[in-house]
Amino acid sequence: MTTLSQWFSLFVLEQPRLLVLAALLLAAAWIDSYAWRIPNALTFGGSAAGLILSVLEPVAPGQALLLAFGGLALGLLVMLPMYLLGALGAGDVKLMAMVGAYLGALHTVGAALLVFMTGGALALALVIQRQAWPQLRAVLDSRWRAVGQGASPLGRMPYGASICLGTVLYVVWVEPEGLQWSRWFAV
Repeated sequence: MTTLSQWFSLFVLEQPRLLVLAALLLAAAWIDSYAWRIPNALTFGGSAAGLILSVLEPVAPGQALLLAFGGLALGLLVMLPMYLLGALGAGDVKLMAMVGAYLGALHTVGAALLVFMTGGALALALVIQRQAWPQLRAVLDSRWRAVGQGASPLGRMPYGASICLGTVLYVVWVEPEGLQWSRWFAV
């Protein structure tokens, strides 16, 4: 079990890129919740910062940069089908790509799985809050017949909050030392 002082030391002193990621995700979730969009300046700037911070890792800069680019590409590819089906906006896809730049290719898939789980849980919470069970049944029935129709009668959901929550849960849940890139390579 990790103590609070060990968490502080690990995240603040040893892995400042995770603090930067958390700040960017909180900003994206906040903006998405109120403006229904995630600004390109946040996603592109955050991705660039993630790539730059990867070069500062205590491993061969080329290896860490390759992992960051791989994570960026994987984050984009994992969300792209949902965008093409009309279930997510482009900002959500770019935000997950940004997450990949910080976590690297190896951890992006795990984070995406938790993002999808938190997205489902938040969607269910919205159905309960809106008392929209009949609409949910109609949407589910229609989705079996036609996929990709865009927004549903249940309304929209700011998926940036799910990306934030799922990623933060992944970073906290996974053994934090596993996120240190220096442990992936012989230094």
